[in-house]
Amino acid sequence: MRTVLLAGSSHPQLAQELSVALGVPLGPCRIERFPDGELDVSLEADVRGAEVFVVQSLHAPVGEHLLELALIADVCQRSGAASVTAVIPYLGYARQDRRVSGREPLGARVVAELITAGRVDRVVCLDLHSRAVEGCFPRPMEHADAVPLLVEHVRATLTLPAVVVSPDLGAVKRAEAFARPLGLPVAVVHKQRLSGEEVKAQAVVGDVAGRHVVVVDDMISTGGTLVAAVETVLAHGAKGPVTVVASHGLFVGPARERLARLPLARLVVTDSVPFHGDAGFPLERVHAAPALAAAIRRLRVE
Repeated sequence: MRTVLLAGSSHPQLAQELSVALGVPLGPCRIERFPDGELDVSLEADVRGAEVFVVQSLHAPVGEHLLELALIADVCQRSGAASVTAVIPYLGYARQDRRVSGREPLGARVVAELITAGRVDRVVCLDLHSRAVEGCFPRPMEHADAVPLLVEHVRATLTLPAVVVSPDLGAVKRAEAFARPLGLPVAVVHKQRLSGEEVKAQAVVGDVAGRHVVVVDDMISTGGTLVAAVETVLAHGAKGPVTVVASHGLFVGPARERLARLPLARLVVTDSVPFHGDAGFPLERVHAAPALAAAIRRLRVE
């Protein structure tokens, strides 16, 4: 079956890289705004009878990017597409996958239902915050795994002896998946979250003394968790500077200033969201397109 690849406005560079990886040209889709601010989406590609894949990362402003994705999916269905798959390198609201006090919404479920309520038949996501988020989607979801790409990127310059560190209990499985192909042990930092930006680390489970540290997490947002983890392992005798690896680098709020003060050998993330300006710290970005392309190939009907 014919494949059509479309790009939303949230991350055109990644969409172009995915086009090259798949060998499928980007179809023309014009996205502008009316004078009152409403989105004006015009599909210029022929999608009749085709499998359509729409690339749209749901980083800030999440609501705008989500609505744009819904409008593109709608026009594809109305133009005769056989199926529409949303390719979402970064899924906003994925961290709101459970309620703590019982007085907050289940944000991940709300966004999942908004994505699939209209015209999206399937979803491809890269390295979800938690695989449990898949259960929020009423439509099939395919998971694209960036960990192998990140492992190979780090392997080339890894200094031994080393240890992979999970910055909290929630990231332990990810740290184990990262450490396994490298043959490294895993240590865990116990933290207490004081607010959305403040984190207090209390202890380390595992041996980090005298070892080079690779801190592994799914994303870096404000950098609070990362700063607490790095300071804690160094206080427990780990060797600096520290390598940090994450699938998604949001770097919002005070993140860049915080990270610039840390003794970092390098900070490695994928390009699942755009990055602008000077980082102020040794940032390395790994292309996510190969992982997304592999997931899409598994879904394509030949």
